[in-house]
Amino acid sequence: MEELVLYRLEGQVAVLTLNRPERKNAWTIPLQRRYLGLLEQCDRDPAVRAIVITGAGAAFCPGADTAELTVYTQTGDFNPEMAEIEQPDHYPLEVGKPMIAAINGACAGIGLMQTLMCDVRIAVTGARMTTAFARRGLPALHGSAWLLPRLIGLSRATELLLSGRTFSTDEAAELGLIHQVVPAGEALSAALTYAADLAANCSPASIKTMKAQLRAAAGQDAATSIANGLELERRALASADFAEGVRSFVERRPARFPAPH
Repeated sequence: MEELVLYRLEGQVAVLTLNRPERKNAWTIPLQRRYLGLLEQCDRDPAVRAIVITGAGAAFCPGADTAELTVYTQTGDFNPEMAEIEQPDHYPLEVGKPMIAAINGACAGIGLMQTLMCDVRIAVTGARMTTAFARRGLPALHGSAWLLPRLIGLSRATELLLSGRTFSTDEAAELGLIHQVVPAGEALSAALTYAADLAANCSPASIKTMKAQLRAAAGQDAATSIANGLELERRALASADFAEGVRSFVERRPARFPAPH
């Protein structure tokens, strides 16, 4: 039986593919366990400098599998298998390497939230998206109440959550949720090109530090964030990455930054 999430390494870019095409890659607890485990593996692997997430077949992920949702309506409680997953639900936000979502088709609920935990989102035109929770009798789940306002503002986030309506990737780009819209079939290639550029030309240490800064800034005032940046700059000035970044710029050549650690 094939893995629920496929892994391959293209150069310095890891590609994780949600792999339940017969169910349009609907989310299950075993899939989550495999996905988060691979993310942790990628984050620890010095050979990986960027991560691309996509779906097998014509969809990205339509949300939780309806078979699992039906079980929840019968038990009225969480699936006990969730306790066996080592990483917390928010683990993708803690990954120190750049994550790019290649949204190849329909994306909803927990599937949509996984893309929002990525750093960059590239999607095919015309694909359908929805938060869906209000139309399933659920609260705002999987970090949606925290992620959406940060990405598109409180007013727009409120509308998408309360209505649970379907919107297109093209509208999502207008709202600021999607960074780039591409023709059908081109999301993965565009994401790989973007990720390869980051892997080749950007300091892994800088990216890891910036991601941590962005997370911390959510709970800081401007003065604290600026002071934190100055302290991080002081450390960076003595680093091999800074020396190489300046040297490569002066010598007009591609940088050769040290492997991430």
